[in-house]
Amino acid sequence: MICYRSSAETTHQLGINDFLRGSKDAMIAAGVRSFFNSKYGRFGQISDVSVDTSKREIRVRLELIGESTPIEIQVTNYVIQQHDTRTTLMIGDAIASREWITELLRELVIGRTFVLPERAAGMVKFLM
Repeated sequence: MICYRSSAETTHQLGINDFLRGSKDAMIAAGVRSFFNSKYGRFGQISDVSVDTSKREIRVRLELIGESTPIEIQVTNYVIQQHDTRTTLMIGDAIASREWITELLRELVIGRTFVLPERAAGMVKFLM
């Protein structure tokens, strides 16, 4: 068991599984940021990303070129499946800080299954 003190000086106890899951989630978040920024940097950058594999939730802050303020996106209920040599991702739900982006996600992303490229599939398997 790992103990730490919060700013309010109360002691919190984390089980080793919680600690490891938090470390895994942080590693995945760093990988997602790196992958997106290297592949789609011409559109902007992910400035912040958090992953919670136990809740199947991803939160992303995008700083897109031409946008004056960051765009927040929350993905929930994602499903990752392995099919032979293919890895697929299905987004169950997603909302964005811009209504038009939420509508675009509903139209083009939510409920659809996407085959992941090999490079991304290796990292994404950790989200399972």
